[in-house]
Amino acid sequence: MSGMLWRSVAGAFRRTALPLISYYAITLGVPVANGAVLSDAAFVRHAAIVLIVPAVAVALAGVALKRWVRFSCPER
Repeated sequence: MSGMLWRSVAGAFRRTALPLISYYAITLGVPVANGAVLSDAAFVRHAAIVLIVPAVAVALAGVALKRWVRFSCPER
């Protein structure tokens, strides 16, 4: 990835940091507090999906937004 794309992905993560942290706290923190970690492998699969899918979605959205801005406003 070029430097410009890295910056757009980093910017997307900066803009979504608070919502992502809140989402992770609820979807992972509450089950951990209730002892779900000790139950079975279902929580591990759940945790992997919860951690990976939003991060990939934010990265793709950051790249897509940068591409859209770049091609819709060529004077930039």
